[in-house]
Amino acid sequence: MKLCCTQGGMFGFWPVLAEARRELSDCGMRSIALLLSLSWLGSCAVGPRILATNNDTVHSVSAVADAVIDADVVVLGELHRTPDVHRTHHELIAAMYARRSNMVIAMEMFERDVQNVLLQYLSGVIDEGTFRAAARPWPDYARDYRPVIEFAKKNQIIVLAANAPRPLASKAAKEGLSSVMGDANLARETTSPQDEYWDAFCEMMDGHAGMLGPGGVERYYASQCLKDDTMAEAITDYLSRRRKQGDRPLAVLICGRAHSDYGRGTVARIKSRSPDLNVRILSAETVDDLSTGLYESPRDVADYVIVTRAPVPKAKAMPKATTKDSVVAQHEAGSNSNLPTENPEGMRPALGFMPNYGGAEVEGVGVGPVTEGSPAESAGIKEGDVIVALRGIPTPDIEIYTEILDEQIIGHTITVRVHKADAEGDAEVDLQVKVGSRAGR
Repeated sequence: MKLCCTQGGMFGFWPVLAEARRELSDCGMRSIALLLSLSWLGSCAVGPRILATNNDTVHSVSAVADAVIDADVVVLGELHRTPDVHRTHHELIAAMYARRSNMVIAMEMFERDVQNVLLQYLSGVIDEGTFRAAARPWPDYARDYRPVIEFAKKNQIIVLAANAPRPLASKAAKEGLSSVMGDANLARETTSPQDEYWDAFCEMMDGHAGMLGPGGVERYYASQCLKDDTMAEAITDYLSRRRKQGDRPLAVLICGRAHSDYGRGTVARIKSRSPDLNVRILSAETVDDLSTGLYESPRDVADYVIVTRAPVPKAKAMPKATTKDSVVAQHEAGSNSNLPTENPEGMRPALGFMPNYGGAEVEGVGVGPVTEGSPAESAGIKEGDVIVALRGIPTPDIEIYTEILDEQIIGHTITVRVHKADAEGDAEVDLQVKVGSRAGR
């Protein structure tokens, strides 16, 4: 871990004392520690800060904008649904625009097949309601992404709907790349080398491989790379066209940090297409307690890291239990009473489906392929459904879902709230699911 701290507002300058560097043997990670009094440390601001990874100094939004403004591409790698990270990105975009108004914004959050709809809204041809109904915006659009779109509209900035359409990416994951290649909304070429990016992907997929069948992990990885290549192509094609016209706009890409950390994913594909482009990268990290001044991101993850407090999951009101619910709860308690109270070593709780890492239409965890005979299938969970809550606890994203699931006991029955794929509006159902297992820790 590294230690960072700032005084005097949300973003301030933090002088580094090089002689205070040391290794933290208890966590096995590099740390930089300042010789600070406890009272000074306690007075540190608790807002987000931007850290330069080369020397662990805290920089203001203005200073970061000055430092990256001559780049060809600035990649804002985000933690989805983390308000402080989104707000910092909004401030950075405004600061960069003030210095270099010749700008184009590319967004993972919009897919290529809605490009015309997006441009129609930016140019005022259609209203916001029509735009949002047709553009399939991500969950929490109003809070996290609308400020970017409205800033672009106000300042007449082109926004590229950069991502591969989810139905095509999903089909590629299930049936292979040959089933979708050639579609106009996908990259003309894609590669999926088994490099460090592959290793990171396999780590993320730990324990899910058995659900996907032979070659399943490879297909899902190829689908992930297809998204990276599609986003990269959208950017490099646009910049190439503008350069032929004698123009050099600044391209700002907003994407999940998994697509840009360590210069992998979309960044690697941008560089493979246009090696001469100067690409600068920002990552993001959350910590439970900013006042400790500690953060984990290694130096090579990006040029800068936005460090902020982990957001508190948004509470979602759950309906009061009906008589039937009470009976089910009592039955569940009774049926679980003679079961183990801890999980076997090396086994991990599972419901028997592959999460849709591409995102869901409503807030929650999208359900990908469901394993035949699994607890999920037995309970009536189907591909395309969205897991909204486990045991009454909202699951707005895959990280929170995984944390809650890992706390469950294999063999016990739990209540899973599901938004059904074929439901109209916000119709949700509570299903009783017996927790299964998979290998991996």
